[in-house]
Amino acid sequence: MIIKAVVLGDTECGKTSFTSRWTTGSFPDPATLRTTVGASFDTKKITLSDGQDLTLSLWDFGGQMRFIETLKGMIRGAKVGLLFFDVGRMSTLDAIFGYWIPMIEENSKLRLKEGDGERFILVGNKIDLIEQPFDHIEEEMRRLAEPFGMETQLISAKTGIGIETLDFKFVQLIEKFVKSP
Repeated sequence: MIIKAVVLGDTECGKTSFTSRWTTGSFPDPATLRTTVGASFDTKKITLSDGQDLTLSLWDFGGQMRFIETLKGMIRGAKVGLLFFDVGRMSTLDAIFGYWIPMIEENSKLRLKEGDGERFILVGNKIDLIEQPFDHIEEEMRRLAEPFGMETQLISAKTGIGIETLDFKFVQLIEKFVKSP
């Protein structure tokens, strides 16, 4: 079974670095990192708790506004997703709720405030670049995500911190919303 998942958020929030680490186990070479133009596509095999194997079709959308019109149709059919922001640029968190969520609703059948928000995880990336503690960021994430029923997770795609927990939460989310054939 193939499940379509979207990875959304503003440009340079680390979406591609995350998908690379998540699917290959390693952070991409910084010398080769480039802003995603349009969308990139990857897959990840996962095993559900009942032993069923499935393939995640990961659609990583570049955050540049000049490509958004082209990408809107690609959101259709997504069952689950990750909404990314850069913890060092809190404006990217605001963009999730002011731009990305409305765009999802305009271009799919998903209604995030009416229960479909549980199909997404709000991900704060690049925690390796800021000072601890992260309490204020976690509180703001929870405050914004709670009305949508979203889980939250802080990670560092570069160091791998939080990725295992995010993987666990995402598999649980998939099990909740994806029916076995």
